[in-house]
Amino acid sequence: MKELLIVCNGGSLRNFDFKSIDRDKYDIMILGLAFRYFRKHKLDYDYYCGVDAVVSKSSEWEICREMKQKNIKCLLTNKCQWSNESIKIMRKNMHKMGFIEDLQKKDDTPFYDTKKWTTGSSAILFGIYLGYKIISLIGLDNDYVNVGQYRERPDGTREVWRDIKNNPNYFFDEYERCGDVKNKPNNVENLHSDAIIESVDIAHREKVKLINYNYKESFKNHIFTYELNKFK
Repeated sequence: MKELLIVCNGGSLRNFDFKSIDRDKYDIMILGLAFRYFRKHKLDYDYYCGVDAVVSKSSEWEICREMKQKNIKCLLTNKCQWSNESIKIMRKNMHKMGFIEDLQKKDDTPFYDTKKWTTGSSAILFGIYLGYKIISLIGLDNDYVNVGQYRERPDGTREVWRDIKNNPNYFFDEYERCGDVKNKPNNVENLHSDAIIESVDIAHREKVKLINYNYKESFKNHIFTYELNKFK
């Protein structure tokens, strides 16, 4: 079995040569809106994870387009308010669809009874669920900053009101673009960090080896970390 490479979306991956990834060694999982970059640059990947209901709904036609790609093995998403057309597409592709709400109810999955979860932590758990014993991570920066390019909507969610250039949070500028809708800020202290740490603990319990490649502080205290340029 190959190893799994999870491509998180942090700015540390700017100018990273994705074509240099050894596809004989790694299967690739991408997260969130990274399919925009992979599609633009004609890059293949194997798995997709995106479990933010607001982001999924905002980009549902793009996610459905990814579902139709024959080379994609499996997608993990959530049960947001999908349109009827999207539901039809999902039904045709149920053999490669997974919903986090279903996995969280099954006591034989690593998702069962998780206390906190994000797309990043869910990607690690998804990799464990798929049976990988060695999982590498790139772009797991853990240094998000608010760039202030959003306006609040009546329901409390936030809309990107103009294209963002040089966004430090992501490895490419088109990750967020005008019209995208994001979740409202959560008030859960340390949600992202705690969710990742919980997934790391589950990986240890399941005897799955995690390797992090990042020149930033990232999660060096919790995951064995090399500099990004050591990735091969």
